[in-house]
Amino acid sequence: MKQTSSFRSSVMFAKVALFKPFNGFYELKYEGRGTVAAGILFLLLYYISSVIRAMYTGYIFNPSRGNPVNLGMIFLQSVMPLVLFCIANWCLTLMLDGEGTMDQIFMGLCYAVVPLISSNILCTVLSNLIIAQEGMYLELISGLALLWTGFLIVVSVMQINQYTFMKAVVACLLSIVGVAIILLIFLLCFNLIQQMFAFFQSVYKELSYR
Repeated sequence: MKQTSSFRSSVMFAKVALFKPFNGFYELKYEGRGTVAAGILFLLLYYISSVIRAMYTGYIFNPSRGNPVNLGMIFLQSVMPLVLFCIANWCLTLMLDGEGTMDQIFMGLCYAVVPLISSNILCTVLSNLIIAQEGMYLELISGLALLWTGFLIVVSVMQINQYTFMKAVVACLLSIVGVAIILLIFLLCFNLIQQMFAFFQSVYKELSYR
């Protein structure tokens, strides 16, 4: 029977999702092991760790350290893609006969980014301890964390929507396409609003001169 986890237990559940993802994401869906609050916490930690990495990576590996950090840009590069992926994947559930709800898909994605949180902190610390010739270790850690997160996302989509593994891969690829479409629509709408604003501004100026 599905039960609701406490916040503490849902945070600790990340260990199961990370190291036993097939069981973990199954339990997330059918046994209520995760919570949206824990998901938001991990998403916030991912953003904070991305800011920390941008600000405190060693000078050797971050020549721009000391310059002002664009917090908004970091948000757009870290959190926003996950949010858009969640929306796109949820929209695809109707087309691909998925069984996941928006909150389940969101929780799955948030648990999946825990490796990126760890790699951000680890790489930040190591970048201040190693020399330039050892920079490949930072790239290796970041690459492995990214692959791990990608695998966890596929497994979460698979278990939450009750897909086969290959269907989950296809769903993830289509979700990425969906993210691109959402961004394109947003840019078109933004450009249209800008043009409308410029038009009304020019009309106002023209009328004010008469």
